[in-house]
Amino acid sequence: MSELDSVVSDISERLRLLHRQVTKALVQSMQAFEDLDEECANQAAVIIEDIDHIHAALEDTIFQTIAKHQPTDFSLRQMIAFVHTSNSLHRVGRYANKIIEIVYMSQDLEHFKELESLPYLTELAEASLEIAMRAILDSDLSELDELEKLENQSDTEAADMFEEIADYLRGRRDISEIAMYYIIVGRYCERAADHALSIAESAYYMVNGERKKLGLKHEIESESMLD
Repeated sequence: MSELDSVVSDISERLRLLHRQVTKALVQSMQAFEDLDEECANQAAVIIEDIDHIHAALEDTIFQTIAKHQPTDFSLRQMIAFVHTSNSLHRVGRYANKIIEIVYMSQDLEHFKELESLPYLTELAEASLEIAMRAILDSDLSELDELEKLENQSDTEAADMFEEIADYLRGRRDISEIAMYYIIVGRYCERAADHALSIAESAYYMVNGERKKLGLKHEIESESMLD
C-alpha cells in the first residue's frame, strides 16, 4: 500500500466516524424535541462538539494530503469529494445543533399533536445519508436512484406537514410558537436529505469524472402527479 493509499484509508475511516456521529446527533436531537427533553438535548450537544473537532481535523488532513502528494485524476477528485462530504456532514450536525437550541426555547411549551412527520423526516435523512456515504466511501453508485426517491419523499413529507400545520393554525391561535418550531425543525431534516443528495453528486463526479444533477427526475414525476 502506498503512502497516499494509507492516508486515503485513514480519511475514509474518519469520514465514517463523522457520519456516525452526525447521524447520532440528528436522531438524538429529534428525540429531544419529540420529548422536549433538555437533558437529552445536552447529551446531543456533546456529540456535536465532537463533530466539530472531527470535521476540522479532516479538513486539515485532506488539504495537507493534496499539498504533499499533488494527486491527479481519480485521486484528486476523491480528495475534492472528501472535502465536500465532510462539509455537508458538518452542516447536518449544525442542523442538529439548531434543533437542540429549539428544545431549550420550548421548555415552557407542549406539543399540540402527536409527532409523526418529524420523526419520519429524520428517518428519511438517516437513510439518505447512509446511501450517500456508501457512494463516497465504496464508489458504489448503484443506489443513487433510491436516494433520489428518498429525497423526493422528504420534500413531499415536509410540504404535507407544513400544510397540515397551516390548517391547525387557522383553527387555533394558541399554538403559533410551537407550530413555528415544527416548521423550522422539519426544514432542517429536509435539508439533511438534500445534503445527502449533494454528497452523492460528489460521489458521481469522483467515480465518473463528470458532474450530474440528481433529483430532477423525481421532481418532474412529482409535478406530473400533481397536474
